[in-house]
Amino acid sequence: LLGAKVLPGETDIALPGPLPFILSRTYSSYRTKTPAPVGSLGPGWKMPADIRLQLRDNTLILSDNGGRSLYFEHLFPGEDGYSRSESLWLVRGGVAKLDEGHRLAALWQALPEELRLSPHRYLATNSPQGPWWLLGWCERVPEADEVLPAPLPPYRVLTGLVDRFGRTQTFHREAAGEFSGEITGVTDGAWRHFRLVLTTQAQRAEEARQQAISGGTEPSAFPDTLPGYTEYGRDNGIRLSAVWLTHDPEYPENLPAAPLVRYGWTPRGELAVVYDRSGKQVRSFTYDDKYRGRMVAHRHTGRPEIRYRYDSDGRVTEQLNPAGLSYTYQYEKDHITITDSLDRREVLHTQGEAGLKRVVKKEHADGSVTQSQFDAVGRLRAQTDAAGRTTEYSPDVVTGLITR
Repeated sequence: LLGAKVLPGETDIALPGPLPFILSRTYSSYRTKTPAPVGSLGPGWKMPADIRLQLRDNTLILSDNGGRSLYFEHLFPGEDGYSRSESLWLVRGGVAKLDEGHRLAALWQALPEELRLSPHRYLATNSPQGPWWLLGWCERVPEADEVLPAPLPPYRVLTGLVDRFGRTQTFHREAAGEFSGEITGVTDGAWRHFRLVLTTQAQRAEEARQQAISGGTEPSAFPDTLPGYTEYGRDNGIRLSAVWLTHDPEYPENLPAAPLVRYGWTPRGELAVVYDRSGKQVRSFTYDDKYRGRMVAHRHTGRPEIRYRYDSDGRVTEQLNPAGLSYTYQYEKDHITITDSLDRREVLHTQGEAGLKRVVKKEHADGSVTQSQFDAVGRLRAQTDAAGRTTEYSPDVVTGLITR
């Protein structure tokens, strides 16, 4: 509805097991008015682990690296806040038990006692069934001459997950050095350990020069530094290059000799290619020369390349598929017209602004019409099909899921 190019979650790693480490990534070309820092997959891309909680005097702000922010009031130990738009709870630690009638009381007891009793930790979940997302900080080794412990930072980052059975997944972050605060390791619920290899822009530039020398070619223009700020937010130039499985208690002597996934980068720090565990290239991406991070093409190996064109406002106006249907998009204030390469047309009528914009009526190519109604926080309330039949929806009082 915002005209952005979006690629939904693509999974690069997902080994079976209890509370497994799943590495997935999503892309959006949308540029928010309050962008978050660029993550380790480059501008436009984000991972589930890229969330941060800012602690202010009277406000808590939970943000992801897509620029979305949820605001909560200040919480005292044991208190919780709830976002109706995202169906998400934020709870501050500091109590052994929640009230018996609290919807999260049982899930709270699944947490280790040290987490429940710490008033400096915050926990988030979008379901009474879990899991919990643990928001903490990087443990820093104190200097020898430090008399008092250093104050805690005014923010919290994702440090792990806990499911309703008490199984944990831990994100290991560097406490100091050039990768300070970044995730460099993960231990999942099956006690497997993964090592995340990070690189700086200078390291990637040097690697590119060495590859050119060994190949007897002229080095391409690969700068040693990147601009500190982009339209997608601040950028420290740190990128994820590979993920290795370094410990598996079930197969300790049979670890893979190659990384489970490997990433390649453009000289501008954009995700260019993805390689699977066999070393085969499975994905490739192309970006706009003028707008860093704006995707103009992508390809699955063995399939045709799909290309995109944008207008001056950064909205997709054309999707070009040489082996299938292509589409054009025309944007008006309260409706969007979509026309495919067979000249079939759909019209989406919208209401609301920004994140609460919703499609309230859809005119299909065959002339039929469907209509939808939403509540004040954007949840589907009722839908009427082309035959005039209406289905009503309501949130389940236990799970928060929409039922009909």
